[in-house]
Amino acid sequence: MKKFLLLLLSGAIFGACSDKKAHPALVTDVVMPPESWVFAPGDGVTVSAEGFEPDDEIMLEIYWEEGAEGFAPNGFAKGVRGIVTLRTAVSVTFLAPGHYPASTTRVLLFRRGHLMPLGKIRVADGVPKAAALYGISDSDTDKTVIDRIDLSTGGVTPIETLGAGWGITCAVGLPGSGWICGVYSGSMVGFDLTMNYYNDFGYRNCLLAGQITDSSVGLISHDAGRLRLTTQTMTRTPSPAPVSWPVPDEVVHTLAVQPFVRVGSDLLLAQRNADGTCAPVVLRVSGGAGSGEAVEADAMVPFWTAVPSAADPDKMVQAGGYAVSKEGITQLRLFNTAGDGTFGETLAEVPGTVLSVTEYAPDKNTLEIYLLCEALGGRHIHVYDALKKTQRTLPGEFGCSRIVAAK
Repeated sequence: MKKFLLLLLSGAIFGACSDKKAHPALVTDVVMPPESWVFAPGDGVTVSAEGFEPDDEIMLEIYWEEGAEGFAPNGFAKGVRGIVTLRTAVSVTFLAPGHYPASTTRVLLFRRGHLMPLGKIRVADGVPKAAALYGISDSDTDKTVIDRIDLSTGGVTPIETLGAGWGITCAVGLPGSGWICGVYSGSMVGFDLTMNYYNDFGYRNCLLAGQITDSSVGLISHDAGRLRLTTQTMTRTPSPAPVSWPVPDEVVHTLAVQPFVRVGSDLLLAQRNADGTCAPVVLRVSGGAGSGEAVEADAMVPFWTAVPSAADPDKMVQAGGYAVSKEGITQLRLFNTAGDGTFGETLAEVPGTVLSVTEYAPDKNTLEIYLLCEALGGRHIHVYDALKKTQRTLPGEFGCSRIVAAK
């Protein structure tokens, strides 16, 4: 079955197509890149012409023949807005699109309800191929460095250095989206892994981010004594209605800046108290909020895993837990969300104080939990295989301050 991605534009755009003969050319003397050029996703594409205006936009129609990673052959995507990086009176530069198979892309100029075809370009395959581990580092120059970390060897490959004023905390990877999403300076932000493109999506007053589904990220904000969950999808599907909980300000101020974890209808957060203890915080999507068992700890980070069902041991079900660090040792401990809010079984123990946790689950037979921990001035990445119940440590030391699995 063919997969058609048709992104509808406003009626004004379609109206432009029907009466285009009634309007003069928006620009003249158009010069497109040579047809022999093949752009990689994220490459800058410059179109020259006379008469560009400051509010001009670029629209793209993407056509591909070969299928890839869920894209059926002979598909298309229309109404894709180009990411413009530079405008002058005689040129416009935009980024070659990512997220699609190798394509021939039709480039159109959009100006105040009218469209004008400019030409075509060829773009290489931009479909995310495999999940990977990424490290995010904060440099001394207020820049943020994103590296890809090999899941087996620990080898580090630089991906991008974000300029001052750009960064990502509470980093969340949505499987197959090609994005790392998160929060920075109170806004939802993201980094497009297929195009090496950073975007500030807005949605102000955000405190934390977390994965809600494979295609949506949740944002938690705080206002007037309530925590509020807003869900943003990375597709065109509608977002669910926001949910909020009354939470005292003194609790909100103690929340650890880490991605929250969704387990069933519960969101798992953590708080660090002034008395040296840490405690789980549970927000129930169906209503209600509360704190779990407080324990003496230097750090606490939520995670999710899979455990045998109590009713059917041959069936695996999702469960929540926390990486709890004390005196240089980190334990992966299950947490009883449905009962009295206490900790249960300890799954694994690794050296160091936990800084960041991410789960890698590319298929139903793989579930690995990666822990970035600091010990004796060095940072290491430990891996717990939740299905095989084995542990390993990636070779070498790492300079990142948080990790995230993304595709």
